Amino acid sequence: MRRWIAPLLLACALAPVQAQAPAPEAVLALEPYRKTIALRATVGGRAGLFLFDTAGGLSLISPAFAEKIGRKPWGRLTGHQMMGQRLDTPRCDDLEVKVGRLQLKAPVVGVLDIMTLFPKDAAPVEGSLALDLFDGKAITLDFATGRLIVETPASLEARVGKRSPIPLRLSRELQGRALSAHVGVPTSKGLVWMELDSGNGGTILVSKPYAALFGLDSDKEGPQQASFEVAPGLRATGPAFAPDMILDGNLGMPFLKDKIVTLDLASGRLWIVPSPAPPPH
Repeated sequence: MRRWIAPLLLACALAPVQAQAPAPEAVLALEPYRKTIALRATVGGRAGLFLFDTAGGLSLISPAFAEKIGRKPWGRLTGHQMMGQRLDTPRCDDLEVKVGRLQLKAPVVGVLDIMTLFPKDAAPVEGSLALDLFDGKAITLDFATGRLIVETPASLEARVGKRSPIPLRLSRELQGRALSAHVGVPTSKGLVWMELDSGNGGTILVSKPYAALFGLDSDKEGPQQASFEVAPGLRATGPAFAPDMILDGNLGMPFLKDKIVTLDLASGRLWIVPSPAPPPH
């Protein structure tokens, strides 16, 4: 018996140890909401359901929710929607935000009743959380499995490995308070910057001056079918419109629904890979 025990112990000692992947800071659950996504969070000490809108720029709470948490909106924030409309909202400052066990802080939020943008039968939400809440962090959005992963430096390195990032621009409107992400999409003329928009549940948008570069008719008002390369191995396919918008373009859930998107909001880097999991129905 001893003749085989000793070699077995030696083999075990020499066997490579399987390294455990570094743990992220937090893994948060995303919920489906009318073809978009939402987060359950405690804002200002009160729990509620909030949209998670990567193109929102600035997190928002409703006037009714501001009243519930004992805040009196003040001042004015002025921005523009992607079709060019000016939008003014009052503000609340320094709100504590808790998502799962993760503690965050929103230096400024806008106060706006976003339910006016939805049909009357839509499930109520208290507002919208945006990328500004994760400013300076790295996050991964796995849309197919419904997870928002807040990375540590080690977990980020393990996730992306040696893969090269794809072109990214971070946009900061509202005098630097807002934060949104735009991917550089190659065309025969150069890069066109398209906003990554988890709040856009149904369409791909390409600004009228760029429509022809993506095989779209700039004069057609109704939906068209789009199919173009966003990056090597990544295609945007689905119904598209070519409106006269102030952005180059906008990639919503038709593109994002089956992707894993990693955003390094500290150093401005982006990785997008297909998810091995099927997208939610």
